[in-house]
Amino acid sequence: MRNRLRLPGLALILVLAGCSSSGDDGAAPAPLPPSQYVLNVSRLLEGSVVSEPAGINCGTQCSASFPADTLVRLSAVPAEGRRFVEWRGACMGSGACELRMDNHRLLTAVFGPTEIVDPPPGAKACAPYDGPALTELKQYEGLMHEHSSYSDGLPTAIPADYFRVATTAGYDFVGSAEHSDSLDALNFITLHAYCDPTSDQFDPTSVEYCFLNPSADKLVKWASMQTQAREASSEHFLGIRGFEWTSDVFGHINVYFSSNFTNAKTDLGYALTMDTFWEWFSRDPATPGLGGSLTSIGINGGAGVPFGGGSDALAHFNHPHDKCLTEDDPTGLTTGFCDWNDYELIPDAVERMFGMEVYNDGNRDDRYLPYYMRALDKGWRLAPVGSEDEHFGEYAVEHRPKTVTLATELSEAGFREAWLARRTMALSPGWHLRADLRADGDHPMGSRLSCDSGKTVPMTVRLTQKDGRPFSGEYRLYTSGAAEPLATIRGSEARFDLPVPLASGETRWYFVRAHGGEDNKSVAYLSPVWVTAK
Repeated sequence: MRNRLRLPGLALILVLAGCSSSGDDGAAPAPLPPSQYVLNVSRLLEGSVVSEPAGINCGTQCSASFPADTLVRLSAVPAEGRRFVEWRGACMGSGACELRMDNHRLLTAVFGPTEIVDPPPGAKACAPYDGPALTELKQYEGLMHEHSSYSDGLPTAIPADYFRVATTAGYDFVGSAEHSDSLDALNFITLHAYCDPTSDQFDPTSVEYCFLNPSADKLVKWASMQTQAREASSEHFLGIRGFEWTSDVFGHINVYFSSNFTNAKTDLGYALTMDTFWEWFSRDPATPGLGGSLTSIGINGGAGVPFGGGSDALAHFNHPHDKCLTEDDPTGLTTGFCDWNDYELIPDAVERMFGMEVYNDGNRDDRYLPYYMRALDKGWRLAPVGSEDEHFGEYAVEHRPKTVTLATELSEAGFREAWLARRTMALSPGWHLRADLRADGDHPMGSRLSCDSGKTVPMTVRLTQKDGRPFSGEYRLYTSGAAEPLATIRGSEARFDLPVPLASGETRWYFVRAHGGEDNKSVAYLSPVWVTAK
């Protein structure tokens, strides 16, 4: 592993020295207790924390060492227009906080609005909502990120199979995601593990489908995907063509609705730079450039422009931190490239980069939360996505995550509008929930609100089962710059009051993650709302 220092000779000397200094019974002496302990302080919302004796002034100095057994008294000082709410961690509650430094300590001070007052009937803290009426939004549940023999999925499956299985299972839509590495015309080879003689999953009976099946549809996969998606679509189902841009250095990205595609193996994105992808993503489909494909076929069935751009596309980040070969780079030359250059903000891409996977495959142990929050803090406006990411033909199964989209209609135009507005909810495996979220009375999830500075915005959240039965669990509210929930409410619904930033133009995001079931693990992410102070 990089950065791991190996000193076997020194370790042996230290062991021998320890043996020679031990008592007559050969036992090593007991270690002495530390003479100093560290106190780390963090804050939620505006305010500061100071200590007596001096050391902590957070604000500026949020970590300090104190001699062992020192009694440290901490005071919370709210900013103008704020009040102190409570301590969390080493102290709990809203009273005095005194800590005996007989161990390392972690402490969080929570601040909030001066007062929480419901606005008078008809009064609003924010500018009026100008999107589709909430009564017009339908909740469509579907599958994202599916693979077939067109890339590295089951050698006997084609995109029509995941569209068909999803329709039969009662889902509303599917977003395909064949790896663009294998989508060029005349490339009919399948890259599944069954086809790899070096893999322990190699299946000799699949060779015919892996290498010896140049059927007409596989010779023009990109065009065939669009044909199959449209043939599967109806007033009750939407098939969406997409591809996965796969860099194991920077990360993977799913792209939808584009006329053209680009490939990380040929556009320098696999190991050298992401600039080519972002330039392709911003370039007009009719304009050639460095990124793109020579043989992509246009979205309406005609010939596409060789190396045409992707400014007609929408996209989302995939399984964050899962593709980080740079962590094993012994040279250190690629340090920092992981997670799309550590979520470097690309202003021209923000509007159409609509989401990030927060659940993937079997859920990935529910570990994507800190990466999602880091991307939001960097300035990306990302809705949560739950993806099956299926490679073995087991489509539409209960042990894979799903995505709910709030759209006015089940069509490409309806989903474009919904994804641009960030109206999605990600569902953990086995959960089929529907959400009613309203900020300032009538703004749905994904909304951007412009509100009076220093005020609070009421937000209500209620989840129900797909069949209408109530959901009861925990609603956890997260906000900008804080690892811990700002508030947690148990029950069938929740009411939160969102503080508006004090500085004009400052934006704060808020989202709810719901927990439930016997193990009280997360079951859903609801898309954030972004609150900007006027």
